[in-house]
Amino acid sequence: MPKTKLTPEILANIRKGTQELLRQYLLDNPKETKSGLAAKIGIHPLQMLAYLRGERGLTDKSLQRVGKFLLNASK
Repeated sequence: MPKTKLTPEILANIRKGTQELLRQYLLDNPKETKSGLAAKIGIHPLQMLAYLRGERGLTDKSLQRVGKFLLNASK
């Protein structure tokens, strides 16, 4: 089994965790809009809004983009 920090528990809660990270980013950056954040990440703004509302999911590729963006933003 490959060595990774990803656990089955994290994977099972990926949506909730990602939504919390995105909401926290928006709270920490009050001038940032949801649509502006989506553009910076590289996903469609309506896709971002639906994801934050829990109406739709994101592909694994989109989740990677979110992760890379948040990782770079925290530096």
